[in-house]
Amino acid sequence: MTTRLRLSQLLLASHMGLVLLFVVLLLATGIGTIRSAVVAQARAESERAVSEARRRLQEWHRELIVGADLLAEQPTLRFYLQRGQLTKARTLVKDFHGTSDIEYIRVQAGGRTIAEYGSPPPHFSAGLGFDNKQMAWRVVQREIRSMPGSSVVVAERLGTRLDTLPETETDLIALDLQPLVPVVVGTPDPWKNALRQVTLTGEPETFERIGGSAVTRIANIRGDLGRPGALLSARVAPNWVNKRILEWFGSFGLTSLAASLLALGLAVLVAGRIAKPFDELARNAERLGRGDLQTPVPAPVTFLAEPIALASSLEQMRQRVATLTATERTQRQELDAVLDGVDEGIVGVDAGHDIHYANRQFLALVGRSREDVIGQRPEDLLVPVLPASEDSIPPAVGVPTLERCVAADSRRPLTVRRLAASDDRQVLVVREENAIEAARAMRDHILANLSHEFQTPLSAQIASIELLRDHLGNSGDSIAIGLADAQYRGSMRLSQLVDNLLDSVRIESGEMRLRRQPVDLAEVVAEAIELMKPLTDQRDQRVVAELSEGTMLVGDSPRLFSVMVNLLANANKFAPDQTSIWVQMEWSPDTVTVWVEDEGPGLSSLGGTDDLFAPFRRSPHEEPSQRGSGLGLAIVHAIVTAHGGEVKVARPVHREGARIGIVLPVEGSA
Repeated sequence: MTTRLRLSQLLLASHMGLVLLFVVLLLATGIGTIRSAVVAQARAESERAVSEARRRLQEWHRELIVGADLLAEQPTLRFYLQRGQLTKARTLVKDFHGTSDIEYIRVQAGGRTIAEYGSPPPHFSAGLGFDNKQMAWRVVQREIRSMPGSSVVVAERLGTRLDTLPETETDLIALDLQPLVPVVVGTPDPWKNALRQVTLTGEPETFERIGGSAVTRIANIRGDLGRPGALLSARVAPNWVNKRILEWFGSFGLTSLAASLLALGLAVLVAGRIAKPFDELARNAERLGRGDLQTPVPAPVTFLAEPIALASSLEQMRQRVATLTATERTQRQELDAVLDGVDEGIVGVDAGHDIHYANRQFLALVGRSREDVIGQRPEDLLVPVLPASEDSIPPAVGVPTLERCVAADSRRPLTVRRLAASDDRQVLVVREENAIEAARAMRDHILANLSHEFQTPLSAQIASIELLRDHLGNSGDSIAIGLADAQYRGSMRLSQLVDNLLDSVRIESGEMRLRRQPVDLAEVVAEAIELMKPLTDQRDQRVVAELSEGTMLVGDSPRLFSVMVNLLANANKFAPDQTSIWVQMEWSPDTVTVWVEDEGPGLSSLGGTDDLFAPFRRSPHEEPSQRGSGLGLAIVHAIVTAHGGEVKVARPVHREGARIGIVLPVEGSA
């Protein structure tokens, strides 16, 4: 079974999906921006580190100068040196070295070194220098006042002091002093090329992704005479950039999580407010589906217009369905009352061949209660009476016949007529068999079977006569041709009589069905005139046809053809020889009328049109020499009425005689 989502779940999922999609898109588009921002921050950090290191180098230079000046201008040192008290001078220098932060002190007098303490620098000239390990030193030299040839030299390693700066407490930023690079042809090493470029220009520059660092800032450090003496570099490690990117993403993740939680809360709130009225409508629709048409559908409390409109539509539908249900119940009760009031038993059989309705008369005929009948099969209640012998004539094709049955319990003789309904359903009309019913059933049975039995040999005879007429056409034997024509006319007359008898049985049984299809009425009328031509030619009658094309009808073409044949046959039979028969078509926007007029004796009053169209009714005092069955106009009236039309009798237009017309609807023909 397929699991169906609720509207609130779908809305919640869609909202969260949109939030996640927004976060993913923001990450996808923001990675480059974040990296650029972190690199810019790293450039700023390297510039700040270089600037701070240059400032501290200047402070250390000044401190070194102050220390050298203090020692050179020390009166006590000068006094000891002038009097040759070298031991005391060394003690004084040693104490000064111990109390100061100066790494190296040397005192010279008279061309020789009097005192020297600390690690010596790579050279003793004032300025910047580098030892064999590329360690930067700064050396300051001062003369001792009033003692020519005497001097004080102080020095310290700058690289060691750079390592104590706060910027270098971690491995993420490295400060370094390097000697100037000779200006020669460039090498493939980007780091050396960068050092050479700053040495050449003398201006500080910032580089990215050289020397194994993410960002590097290189600047000149000038010596005592203002000339470039070394290169100061601040290198930001890739881990510093990665750490900052992770910090950015961490902050972004926390922000996204908070935003997602906020969006989730809002989505739950909004989805609940949107889905709640629809849930109420779903429950109301389910209640209506269960058949509760009495409880109104309330309008939900919501800010949305659609649920309110849908609730209003559901309420209107409930009211209409309730009204229709009440009307249907009333009509059903009236129909039940009507069906209970008829003399016949009425039984409804569904597509499964089970009884789903039975009126009171049927219950009385079979002697059962309604509960015992509903759901049963008809053959369980009605036992058919089998034919007396195998030689009995089978029913005619397409003609319903009465079935003779007996009630299963009471053995009461019954007649059953089966009527087809929609969707393989049936309606059974059950009567108690009596003398009248038996006679009527016998008559219908005889007529139907006689008509059926006559049709086969008649069809063969007509085909044979048509072949004979074709064969005699060029023989020149007028007598044989006349006899063949007479045989053909007689066979056609007999075939028409058989068709009328068969149609009369169908009409009386209510089993005449129409096939709905487009019909060219002018063509149908022309074919009927052509069929009747041998009979009209026999009596030297002239058919004057005024046919006009019009809108296609919807109806049963063979039935309408039978109508026109019967009207023309009546005119041919009642009109004298050597007279005219007029056929006219009149079109209007809604109907078409076909008139057939002859020069016969006309129609006498038979008690109105109902008697005129009754089957087997004759006018004996005006009976012509050709006798008929009295079924023609009855069949015409039944077929035209089934098409939603009517049959009219009018005063003749051309001469004295009968004028009969059929009126058919142009659209919506039954």
